[in-house]
Amino acid sequence: MFDTDKYLKEHPLLSKLVGENKILFECSAIAPSPSKDYGRIEINFDQVIVQWWKITLRNIEGSIYPSEIRNSYKDFSDDEIAQREIIRIFGKKTLDYCLNLINGNIDWFKYLPLNIQINIFSFVNINDIPNLSQVSKLFRSISRHNELWKILYIRQHGYRLLNNHFFMHLVQIHGWRRLFFTNRLKLQMELRRQALPIIYHQQYSTDFDNAQQYTKQFKTTSSTILTEQEEER
Repeated sequence: MFDTDKYLKEHPLLSKLVGENKILFECSAIAPSPSKDYGRIEINFDQVIVQWWKITLRNIEGSIYPSEIRNSYKDFSDDEIAQREIIRIFGKKTLDYCLNLINGNIDWFKYLPLNIQINIFSFVNINDIPNLSQVSKLFRSISRHNELWKILYIRQHGYRLLNNHFFMHLVQIHGWRRLFFTNRLKLQMELRRQALPIIYHQQYSTDFDNAQQYTKQFKTTSSTILTEQEEER
């Protein structure tokens, strides 16, 4: 049986990724209908903990108290009761995942920092990202992450538009993923639409400044004419 504690002592970097709580896997769920039983699984470096609560409307003695099984890796692989409860509440796939975990098939990817996960995904073919997003909730979250699509956009289109104020405003509104799949013509139309209020404001400000200068000039000219008329009198 795989000795996780010994393996992590030999690989201290992986031990830091897991953290101080030493939990490799933790999951909770409610059993499929019509059952309402609640279950929880925790796998740490040397134990598998299975807990379940029977939920019933009937007042049956002993049925409302939670049950718990704590096994070593070796004992869990032979414990039919614990495995049966996992299948009943979580399903066969979860049991298979737990058995793989205690046999050393640990998913180290989920323990990596988010920026490293995103960097790894950035080297995946873009056409494969939709399939990856269906693997797990973690993969779906990374596949839709804004920073991932920023990397992909810059890699495909370069840094030129990053200096465009209107483009960065669109990024804040829609995100990098949507702009990545926006065709060039539509993007240009959006940029022009963003620029129109600014251009109009600049033109309006210029017209307003011109009107102020004209008014000031008119007042100056009018006062000069009035002064000259008074001197003639």
